[in-house]
Amino acid sequence: MWKKLFNLKFWIPILLIGVGGGFAFEMIKNKPKARKKNNFKRGKLVEVIEAKFSNPKIEIRTHGRVSPAKKVVLSARTAGEVIWVSPKLNEGVFFNKGQHLLSIGIRQSQSRLKAPFNGVVQSKNVDLGQYVNVGTKLATLIGSEIAEVKIDLPMGRLNWLSKKSIKGNGGKIKKDDYYKIPAYISLTGINSETFWPAIIKRHLLELNPRGMMIQLIAEVKDPFLLEKRDRIKVKNISKKKYSNSKKNQNLQSDYKEGESFLEIPLFMGAFVNVNIPGRQLKNVIQIPARALRDRDTVWIAMGNELKIRKVKIAHIDLDNVYLSTGIGPGEKIIISPIKGAANGLKIKLSKDINDTKDMKYGGRKKVKI
Repeated sequence: MWKKLFNLKFWIPILLIGVGGGFAFEMIKNKPKARKKNNFKRGKLVEVIEAKFSNPKIEIRTHGRVSPAKKVVLSARTAGEVIWVSPKLNEGVFFNKGQHLLSIGIRQSQSRLKAPFNGVVQSKNVDLGQYVNVGTKLATLIGSEIAEVKIDLPMGRLNWLSKKSIKGNGGKIKKDDYYKIPAYISLTGINSETFWPAIIKRHLLELNPRGMMIQLIAEVKDPFLLEKRDRIKVKNISKKKYSNSKKNQNLQSDYKEGESFLEIPLFMGAFVNVNIPGRQLKNVIQIPARALRDRDTVWIAMGNELKIRKVKIAHIDLDNVYLSTGIGPGEKIIISPIKGAANGLKIKLSKDINDTKDMKYGGRKKVKI
């Protein structure tokens, strides 16, 4: 027994086991510790704008159609043969009031037909040598000094018009000037800077059956640009379209690079865009139309959470919504789309969108609908 205790072979395995155990314990004791990552707050990335009070002026945008203010059918007052036709009596040709347009031979005399107003020939139904009876339709004439535009306006927008009553002597309203609302007319589908100032003079007493619209009547002076011989500017037409011939030298002298000059008449029967200045809103908050949710709510960014807020709408158009109550100045309104939006949803503001100046928001003075 004692021999085994003093035998080196007996202790070597025990020593090796002890050294190995101590080494393993030291390694476990000094092993590197895993660093804890910071607990970042996660949330939906959103774009916001800052609410500000403004006093925008409403501009009502709608449509209309052009029609002549004066239109007559020139008819034969006596039976006979057409013995003379004026060169002015051709479709698209303009004439002046009192000009001789046509003569009908009656045995030894003749009947002379004169223009009842300044205008243009819309259609011609007679030729030289033709025999006509009393009442035969000879031509259709329309006035050239004034055109009318029949404007369709939804009933809900009628109260946005800023109606001006023109009072005559004694404080009474003139019958012909009950309305005097300015408007601007432009041709639909034509990319130009041609606008006609118009005055809304009256409204019809029946609604448009197609859309139950109120029908306003506006007057436009000089629809065919007969009096305005200074050219209408139209941008972005190449200078190369003009030749260097002697025929065009006068035009070349007045021409500026990047512009050309065209006359575009207000065609009868044409569909037009109509802009009507309306009332002015006071102390409203303007937001993009996409920021309105479920017709009467908006999403507010409060800290890192989304809050749903009910609002009252003062006015709404195609591009913007104007809020009268529900939002205070300085609050951040979310304009981003979010799936599953709910109160308390975690959000994260986009730094690039936080500046309202970069959003080009709030700088518009007029509102279109």
